[in-house]
Amino acid sequence: MKRLNLMLKSLLAIAVVALLAGMWVGPAAAAGPTNQQREYRALKYGLSLLEIRVKALQDQIDLARDGIAVADQFIQDEQANGQDTSALEAALTTFETKLANVQSLHDEAAQILATKAGFDQNGNVTDPAQARETLKNAHQKVQEATQTLREARQEFRRAMQEYRQNKRNQ
Repeated sequence: MKRLNLMLKSLLAIAVVALLAGMWVGPAAAAGPTNQQREYRALKYGLSLLEIRVKALQDQIDLARDGIAVADQFIQDEQANGQDTSALEAALTTFETKLANVQSLHDEAAQILATKAGFDQNGNVTDPAQARETLKNAHQKVQEATQTLREARQEFRRAMQEYRQNKRNQ
């Protein structure tokens, strides 16, 4: 019985020592990526995300151009029916001008991302400071373009609503 008790205590002591050794060694062995690796991953993800946003912005610009064609046809039809469409024509011209500005901002953002300063061709970070600057500049252009497009749509939509309201009141 004493022999069994001594064996159990020995096994328990060995288990405790192994457990404590695992607690000291475990965190070092299970350490995750370094801060630099996390930052590089975040920058690479940021580049991918901005590339997607630039493509989506171009899709929105293309849709807006399609909308301009539809609006232009609507104006022509209204003029053929003898309606005064001068306010709509002015609003459409303003919208087209702002859309050209949006396209210019989009092109600048696309060019910034195409050069990939701070990144290699595969999108891996080569210079983190330059990569951050690239993302910052492209992001600003995309934000400005998105805001300009949103405002231009709202202004044209308001002009169209006013036209329709005035037509109903006649």
